[in-house]
Amino acid sequence: GFTRRRARTPRAMSTIVIDDKYALSDSDSVDADAPRCANCGVASDRLKKCAKCRRAHFCNAACQRAAWDAHARECVADANAKPAYKPPEPPRMPTKAEKEEAKESETRRIRETTLPRARAALRRDGVSTTVDLDELIEGLEDAIVFAIGEEDQGLTREVRLVLARAYLEAKRADECLHYLAPALEEARKEGGAASADAHTLAAKAHCAKGEKEQCRKELTAALDCASESTSDEAQCDTLLDAGIILHDLGDWERCAPLLSTAGEAAEKLGRLREAARAYNRAGSALLRSGRPDYAGRCWTRELRVLEADDSTDPGTLAQAFANCASAFLLTRGEDDDAFNLHKKSALTKARESGNDAEARVYLQLGNAYKLAGDAIDDSLARAKDCFEKAKSLSATDAGEIASRALEMLSL
Repeated sequence: GFTRRRARTPRAMSTIVIDDKYALSDSDSVDADAPRCANCGVASDRLKKCAKCRRAHFCNAACQRAAWDAHARECVADANAKPAYKPPEPPRMPTKAEKEEAKESETRRIRETTLPRARAALRRDGVSTTVDLDELIEGLEDAIVFAIGEEDQGLTREVRLVLARAYLEAKRADECLHYLAPALEEARKEGGAASADAHTLAAKAHCAKGEKEQCRKELTAALDCASESTSDEAQCDTLLDAGIILHDLGDWERCAPLLSTAGEAAEKLGRLREAARAYNRAGSALLRSGRPDYAGRCWTRELRVLEADDSTDPGTLAQAFANCASAFLLTRGEDDDAFNLHKKSALTKARESGNDAEARVYLQLGNAYKLAGDAIDDSLARAKDCFEKAKSLSATDAGEIASRALEMLSL
């Protein structure tokens, strides 16, 4: 049989715990350098080190607990010791209250920051030059993913319309129509004033794609919806958008009354730039449809609005004066006082702005003389003089247009 022996430390132990697996048999030989248990004194190469100081040895956890009161006074963490592995804690799931707070915070951010910033950037007179459209679209796409996920129909519709407009400004008509599709479906079912924006945006997208018939259908729907609105501003917006789209399509007969009405509405609302824009396009449409007298009335209104706006630059005023002069030339002839007065004012304002502005005035006058034809003596010769002056004044777009006009006259 075997007789168990215990190797003990010279000092007395207050508590001794023996683990049988460390017992030494008669045939065992103990290495003099073998570590000893700090509790029971057993010597073995299989003892376990204290996880903190890595210096003291113990048979097992029971020995360590037994000797802890004495060992704790000298146990200092080993700087070189490998830290004990701690499994990562699972992520804490947010509470219902935290989820609601996060939802309200994100909704507020979209309504108060994302959408107002996008609307300000996508101004009615064109996208702001300081805005990165790709970044704007990315932010709106994140917003619509959130709105759809939270099943917030009102917010989803708002974001859809602004995102569709952003895609339209980015010359991506297909994406515009893709995001508009649910809003259009809802608009066709429910109608009402709130649906006018969706139809107007769809008309712009179809116009950009050259789909004229579909564009006209959407414009008709937009005008029907706007007629139900009690908001003067909403009606003005729809009239102006519809008129400009029809002008771009070359539908002079339909766009002129819409633009004239939009100009009057914008003027009453104090939106002078939009009023001037509407009157300008209305005059252009009327001139192209062979009614220079009515065109002159619209351009006179445009000039009045621009003069009332202190922010109007001389170059813009020069163009307005030249438009009026062209209309008076075609209706009253070149001896008319109104023609000569507006021609003089146009050239004066243009010279304040620079050579390019003056060249554009001469281009307008040249085109008016060309349109006059036999109604004015030597009209083509006078048109040629105007085009030559425009060419000599400008080496940019106005000069190139004048050069092409001279080539056409020579044919």
